[in-house]
Amino acid sequence: MRKLRTALVCVIAAGALAFALTGCASTQQDSSESASPESITVTDAYGRDVTVPADADTCATVGSAARFVVYAGAQDKLIAITEMDTPGSPARAYTEVYADEFAALPTTSNGNHLMETSVDAEKMLELKPDVIISSRSAEECDQLQQQIGIPVVGISYQDQMFTDNVYNSILAVGQALGTSEHAQSVVDALKSWQADLSRRTADIPDEDKPTCYAGAVNFKGAKSFGGTYAGYPPFEAVNVKNVADETGQSGSVEVTLEQIGEWNPDFMFLNAGNMDLLKKDYADNTAFFNSLTAFQTGNLYTQPAYNMNGTNIETAICDAYFVGATVYPEQFSDVDLSKKYDEIFSTMLGADYYEQMKSLGVDFKTISFS
Repeated sequence: MRKLRTALVCVIAAGALAFALTGCASTQQDSSESASPESITVTDAYGRDVTVPADADTCATVGSAARFVVYAGAQDKLIAITEMDTPGSPARAYTEVYADEFAALPTTSNGNHLMETSVDAEKMLELKPDVIISSRSAEECDQLQQQIGIPVVGISYQDQMFTDNVYNSILAVGQALGTSEHAQSVVDALKSWQADLSRRTADIPDEDKPTCYAGAVNFKGAKSFGGTYAGYPPFEAVNVKNVADETGQSGSVEVTLEQIGEWNPDFMFLNAGNMDLLKKDYADNTAFFNSLTAFQTGNLYTQPAYNMNGTNIETAICDAYFVGATVYPEQFSDVDLSKKYDEIFSTMLGADYYEQMKSLGVDFKTISFS
């Protein structure tokens, strides 16, 4: 009987030990499975797979990438920006909204978006951002990443508005910096605005579409009347006829006054930021401009800059609504433009910028040179 008791005790003890060991192993496994990863892989706008810290809390920018850090709602994580992002400018709304914050940050590159740029690698290494967001080419992103050993997420959006590149760039920045939910909400809003603009204008017959001209469009510097754009996204979004498309080119193009005279567009939309250049051009060629249809009918309007060191996506969308409401008033009769601008700026920039923009002398409005 004593032997039987001893055997039972041994069996029970062995079972308890086995249970304890199994439980311990299970706990360790569960702990291992629930532990957060130290890094994640982000596929950037160029299709590059970039490994970044899962809890990235700081970032620096190269080129005009700060614009997209703001779109992704991660501006609080910026610890370095480019020289062109300070001081603030209404030609780049995001720099005006966050002028005070940006002024307090060090600069680590000269910030050119299209032309040659330079990065202060030594300063970048001293700051040690978790991630670098760059609007430069895929090759330059690779080179910088290899040079300093900090992950570089590339974005691509020049001369674009409603494109997969824009959407993917916003989402990639959001994923890299832990603001994916905000980034997705911005992309959803972009798609909603595109659908709304298209719904209002897609069925307008060609014979009812007036001819339009975008003037003083910036590219590699400020331009006067001759600076225009073929395939101008705000025009394409509302299905108007862009006379510059007749050049057979795509993107920024500079044309002569004679060419503008030959086109003689019904409407002219001019960059409000270049009024000094426009006024000088008008003063030097008054008779010519007064002979144009848009000048005679009063169909002359200003709109904020579409491009300045990269495309102002939020401003471009506001431009599209303004063009649509101006050219097709019946189709946009239910749209309160001021509220729409507030909605777009607030969603994209995280701030009510429209009133601030007007206080800086920039607006969507009718103008006269006489």
